[in-house]
Amino acid sequence: MSINVSPTDILNTVARSLVATEKFANIEEALKQMALAAVRNKIAYYRRRIRTLERKYATDFNTFTTRLQGRATPTEEDDWLAWRSAQSMEADWRKVYQDLLNGGNR
Repeated sequence: MSINVSPTDILNTVARSLVATEKFANIEEALKQMALAAVRNKIAYYRRRIRTLERKYATDFNTFTTRLQGRATPTEEDDWLAWRSAQSMEADWRKVYQDLLNGGNR
């Protein structure tokens, strides 16, 4: 059984509930705070991935990159790609977070 409910409807329902229970003054503030929380979770996720690789190799990404040139194993190459991706995604989510804090203006 499929229910035709849009993501917008779901978010608005949650936001209205939060306003009704006086957690937030209005729907817009509730939606903004939910978005900020979701973005903070994404930033934390990618930060954990980066820290895991920093601990695994006992170095930062730039040093790891230099160390691998011309001698990387397949596992190291995979980790390097994952690390680079995690750094890029963390930076992207940090930008989104700042955009939300600044009212969504680009």
